This record gives sequence, structure tokens and C-alpha cells, in this order.
Amino acid sequence: MTTCQALCMALIVMLSTMLLGLPAACDSAEATAPSEQWEIRDGRFYDDGEWVFLKIAKPLCHFPDPDHVQLLIDGLDILQDKGYNCIELICYWHHFDPEGDGEISVSLEPLNRVIRAIRDRGMYVSVGVENYAVGGGVLPPGFWERHPDAVAINSDGEEVYDVEYGFGSRVPSQFSPEYLEASRRFIRNLMAGVENLDEVLYFETSVEPQYMGHQRICYSDHARKAYEEWVTANDIADAPPWPDTFPVPEEFIANPVWNQFRAESLAGWVSGDMRAIREVAGEDAWIAVDYLESGGPEMPNRLGDPVTFLKNLDRVEILQVNWHWNKITRSPNTVAYENVRKVDRDWAVSEHMTFNGSDYAPEEAHDVLHNTLEHGTRFGWEFVNALPATADPFTLYNDDWSDKPLIAEVHGNWDYWQEQIHDK
Repeated sequence: MTTCQALCMALIVMLSTMLLGLPAACDSAEATAPSEQWEIRDGRFYDDGEWVFLKIAKPLCHFPDPDHVQLLIDGLDILQDKGYNCIELICYWHHFDPEGDGEISVSLEPLNRVIRAIRDRGMYVSVGVENYAVGGGVLPPGFWERHPDAVAINSDGEEVYDVEYGFGSRVPSQFSPEYLEASRRFIRNLMAGVENLDEVLYFETSVEPQYMGHQRICYSDHARKAYEEWVTANDIADAPPWPDTFPVPEEFIANPVWNQFRAESLAGWVSGDMRAIREVAGEDAWIAVDYLESGGPEMPNRLGDPVTFLKNLDRVEILQVNWHWNKITRSPNTVAYENVRKVDRDWAVSEHMTFNGSDYAPEEAHDVLHNTLEHGTRFGWEFVNALPATADPFTLYNDDWSDKPLIAEVHGNWDYWQEQIHDK
């Protein structure tokens, strides 16, 4: 057993002992947290009985790099002056484990140093993992060297790459046992290396969990095995047989049984990652999950069936919807919020990237934020990428930390937005 594995196991045992006899917060109206003064009630976050609406900065940082971390630390006072009260740190698998075996092979001191700096300023900290390969993430190169057959396969029998978002990363099959084992080992080891886990406000699973919108996946041998086992276990008499050849026939792709399986399996993948977090962080750890919903015809490709996906998630405290703004009509998108209400669970609603630097025009800021409040956001807003880089359109700040026009619309009217938030 490695030192990291031993630490992970010791922490699991310690937390299990501490939590023995405490009730799980699966379906209660109030969710408990490691800090006794924290609670989520009616979609709001309360600290010692006071409602705190979170203004969340998400800086996309290379956390093993001391120089990159120092850039963020140097900007924390500026971010706090801009009204941020929570900093979320996203940890990319390949940054910490280039071998892709789930073992942390770099120092976690830079990550823990920025966590300490955030707490020293009286701000909340949250920690997310990025262990998928759609929308900006990549898997460690060492993983693909050992497990090339873990790749997702589309309905034409081709390997899947992230061409939809333009990153070109190789996408793993969520049904690959090797991928699930290695990625969850990384999650557990990362959690074991984070100092004072009980002072982390919440954790987030991998960004935008989905299949792919512009192509049909997953039709790998791993997916076939999982599908046939699912059909047998659930005794589904009208399940279509797995197709023998590519391209996969449209009648199979569109079959409701197949899409039920895909939705349930997608929720099972996310839920498994949540369990990996809680194995170390504790059963009472709060977890946020992204929910993608454009309301468009590609949604069966992405989620199978969105409502089935939501219904089959394990306990989730914070559900982060995306897309809450229709980027084609440039108008509010309410479908995600409507589906969340259909499922009707006791989760706080927020957004995945309430704003990022590239997808919104400054003149849209007012309508976007009102749309989030009208449809149930009471937990907080998330702003990405909260690092300074004038030349990078995805960032919200210039090199000198001055506001770009979009975020200037938010900061310049913050007193107004505080009134709107607390009027709801």
C-alpha cells in the first residue's frame, strides 16, 4: 500500500468512527454539513442562522504549479474586495497524476497553501474534480497508454474525441472498468490530501457530465456488456438486442429502453464519483452536480432522458443547471429549471457558470441574472474564469485585475442585485 493510499484508508476509518450513528441527509428538508453552523434550507445556504448568498469565483488554475497558485493568492484580496465570498478550486486529474493510475505524484502543498490563504481571509472554499474529457478536461496520457480500449465509441464505430467544444480530447467510455477504477482512486487520493476537509463548504463532481450532443455515444464493448447486464437484471422483455454491426440503426438509437439505460447509467457514473468523494470527506459532505439542459433536439444524445437522469442521482445538495441562457435566441432558457421542479427534490439550485467571460454580452447581464432568480436560484452565482488575462476571452478580468465589460455590469450594480436577491 502506498503512503497516499494508507492516508486515505486511515482518514476513511477516522471519519467513519466520527460519523457513526449520525443520520444521512438524503431526503430531509435540511442538509447537515461538517460545520455545525452550516445548513442548506429551502435552497438557501445559512451560516450560523444567517442566509448567505454565495458569490463564487472559479479560477481555473494549475494547482500543482507554485507560480500559478501564487498568482491566485496575490489576487485573493482583490476578489474579496469585488464581493466574492467563496472560491472554488477545480482539480484536473492530469495535473496531479500524469501516469493516470489514480496515484497523486506531485506535491499537494500549493493546493493546500491557496486553501489556507482563502480561509485566512474568512472566505469559503469549495473543491471540485475534473476527471472527464469533455468541455476542457483531458485524461492523463499515462492512462491512455495502458488502457487504449477505454475510449468511447460512437454510433458509426469510431473513437470519440471532443470535437463539439473544439478541444479534441479523447473521451473515455463511462462504462470502462479501468477508467472508473483509476479516476475514482484519483478522487479518493486527492480528497485524502486536502487539509481540513471538514472546512470545505462543498465539493463538485466532474464538469458537465454527459455523453455528447453532436454525436451518439457510447457503443463500446464496455457499454454493450453493461447494457446486457442491465437488461437481464431488470428483466426487461421489450429491450432491443444490441446491434451486430455499425452504423447503429436509428431504431436502436431512438429506442426508449436504450435511452432509459443511458440516463440511469449516466446518473450512476456521477453517483459513483459522489460516493468516492464521501468515502473520504464523510457522508455529510455537500456535493454539487452540473445538469446540462438546452431544451434542444440533441438532449437524448447528451443524457438519454434528462428527467430520468435527475431522478436517478444519489443525494445531491447543490444542482447547477446549464444552459440557463439560450445562446441561439439570446433569451432565457427555462427548461432546465422546469425539469428540476418536475423531479422535486430538496436540492439548492444554482448554475454551472452563471457567467463566463465568452458566452454572454454585457447588455445581457441584467436579463440573465433575473432569469436565475425567477427560476429558483437562492444558493449563489458562479463566475468563471476568475483569473486575470486580458488576451483570454474566457476570463473575466484584465491582466491588472480590472473588470472586463461583462463582469463590470455585475460589480457596478451589486447593491441592486443584493436587493433583488433578498427580495425573493
